[in-house]
Amino acid sequence: MAYSTRYGKPNMTNLPSDLGIAIFKEILETPKPDYSKLQEDAARLEKEMIEIRKRENAQGTTSN
Repeated sequence: MAYSTRYGKPNMTNLPSDLGIAIFKEILETPKPDYSKLQEDAARLEKEMIEIRKRENAQGTTSN
């Protein structure tokens, strides 16, 4: 594989120190996401899918 020296990989050490510190502060001060709503929706949808599958299986066995 040929490597090109034309474009370099971004590096935090090449930034001015105050900008790097500001970036790290922003990352560390960002609140963690709240996944509780997504987990509730996933659990509700999973229950619905199981109920639908049970109904479909019940219909399939009674029609034979």
